[in-house]
Amino acid sequence: MYIAIWIIAGVIFLYLLTSFLIANGIAMSLRRPLTMTPASFGLSYEDISFYSRSDNMLLKGWYIPTGSNKTIIAMPGGKQTREDRSTKLLELCVDLAKRGFNTLVFERRGCGESQAAKFNCRSILGRDFIGAIDYIRNRNGAEESIILLGVSIGASAAIASARENNDIKAVICDSCFTSIPEMTKRVLANTFKPFVIFKPGAVIMGKLFFGLDKESAIDKVPYIKCPIFFINGSLDKSVPPYDAYSLLNASNNPSDEIWIADGAGHSQSYMTYPDEYVDRIAKFLADKTE
Repeated sequence: MYIAIWIIAGVIFLYLLTSFLIANGIAMSLRRPLTMTPASFGLSYEDISFYSRSDNMLLKGWYIPTGSNKTIIAMPGGKQTREDRSTKLLELCVDLAKRGFNTLVFERRGCGESQAAKFNCRSILGRDFIGAIDYIRNRNGAEESIILLGVSIGASAAIASARENNDIKAVICDSCFTSIPEMTKRVLANTFKPFVIFKPGAVIMGKLFFGLDKESAIDKVPYIKCPIFFINGSLDKSVPPYDAYSLLNASNNPSDEIWIADGAGHSQSYMTYPDEYVDRIAKFLADKTE
């Protein structure tokens, strides 16, 4: 009897420990060196820093001024730097600046040159976007039109921020996943399918120890007043097009739009169709923010 109890207790302990380690691995910081800047493409820019709202994490980024009264704030996905070579986010920001938008691109907490967050605040990324919004408001004034652009987890952070800031003009969500638990399951399945058994434990540990949001993007989009442009690759296996359609339906805003980029993988729509990607964003913003 006692042996059975010890075996059960041991299994539970190992499950919880493994779940904690998985959650920690997902939330932990990652430092990557910067290899390029906007100057690499002939644009003037500023190295900037600002603090996240509420918990005051020091965040680093680039600001490309164009003299416009519209600013696009961009956050990369994963644990990438502000240049994000995997999606060419820097080139996207350069292209948007050439279309006349002031552009601010920055690294979320714990990545690149931004400050690592405290243990229990690693996953509260919406505060980082809000800190960037505060920076632009203080710099350019209350009348500045602000657009949020996020890729993957950056898109989820943009949704979280837009829910709390009713003065945002538009949100561009590239490869945004609907559900935190479902995305956790996908990450585990892509690593090693049997790991899926740890999904419930990893989500619980993320919420208990790392500040993982109790709500997912699908829960937040119905409360966002500004138009959202959902972008997804048709061949995205990490965040399938179904997620974009589900978010669109949950938002139920007639001003929202969606583009499924044919043949593009996860967060690869700009890489696959750079000119069309920028054209579609520029048209969307011209129609929705004038």
